[in-house]
Amino acid sequence: MPEIILQKVIKSLNGKPILQDIDLEIPNRSLYCILGPPKSGKSMLMRLIAGLEVPDRGKILFDGKDVTELSPVERKVAVVFQDFALYPHLTAFENIASPLTISGLTKDEIIKRVEKVAKYLKISHRLNHYPSELSGGELQRVAIARALVKEAMVLLLDEPFVRLDYKVREDMRAELYRLQKDIGINVILITSDPLDAMSLGDKIAIINEGKILQVGDRTEIYEKPADVFVARYFGVIEMNFLPGSVYKRGDEVLLKTKIFELRLQNIKKLLETGEVLIGLRPEHLSITEFGKFGGISLKGKLILSEVIGSDTILHLDVGLSEPLKVLVPEIYRKHEGTEIEVEFNPEALYFFSLKDNKLIARGGDIIG
Repeated sequence: MPEIILQKVIKSLNGKPILQDIDLEIPNRSLYCILGPPKSGKSMLMRLIAGLEVPDRGKILFDGKDVTELSPVERKVAVVFQDFALYPHLTAFENIASPLTISGLTKDEIIKRVEKVAKYLKISHRLNHYPSELSGGELQRVAIARALVKEAMVLLLDEPFVRLDYKVREDMRAELYRLQKDIGINVILITSDPLDAMSLGDKIAIINEGKILQVGDRTEIYEKPADVFVARYFGVIEMNFLPGSVYKRGDEVLLKTKIFELRLQNIKKLLETGEVLIGLRPEHLSITEFGKFGGISLKGKLILSEVIGSDTILHLDVGLSEPLKVLVPEIYRKHEGTEIEVEFNPEALYFFSLKDNKLIARGGDIIG
């Protein structure tokens, strides 16, 4: 399977920049996620890799070969679009077989290929049904089967789970992970959902406004996000942010915010900025009565208790411009206005520069 490299790729539409100086390396036999919000440029990036668009400048290489001007067929690439793009008047079997009808294969060989991939994706019993008779998960499997039956070396999935309900989405994530590991082809997942990337990606590229902001594995990006945008976007729940300032008091160097104060060490970078932005993930906060994290505690009044599955997101008024979000890994119900005490380990804090929004340090690096 090919290693895919993009070199200084630039793309505009109607004079508007869509992608700017994209450098990217996608290892062979990997499940690679390209993550970004709507209109970030990720779909155009997918189309360029697939050969559906040609860059204005730059090169696209497959195993060192320049494929910039080659078609999807010449690149041996298959694409599954978010709307599945199935023919409504054809059965599942006929949809899956459609790319092979002009390939010169015999009827028996086509049947053999379709039945093989259908069995693998557990839709053999649905081959005689039309798209209108299939569930969302079955439609997804038919679309993937149609791509796999071509024996492409690269499979591109454009927002593959966006039209599926919560439970089916979970199942399909597991199926996709199994599929890539079993078959070993390059799978490139284009998604706006951080959970897709966090659960599936061997490597993740985060894109926004046509620029790659960070590339890494899920642990790298979670623990050391490049900037405020990545920190806010890459997580189960959006990170809490609050302003802080670094100042001296005698021989001590302190961080002061509206809701807590800390003594610091190894603070050269912080002193260079003076003012900082503090990040704290909701999952790094705990209700004090549970005694999970220790460290710094603070109190707030409950604004909203948001139950999501078996978890609860608490929105607390602690005197900041925005509510403080706290993730509770169970169903936790209290009346609005209830005072709740929460705590966190200051080593979990993120420090960002107010000048350029870049990550300066983690709490564990500078807190004494």
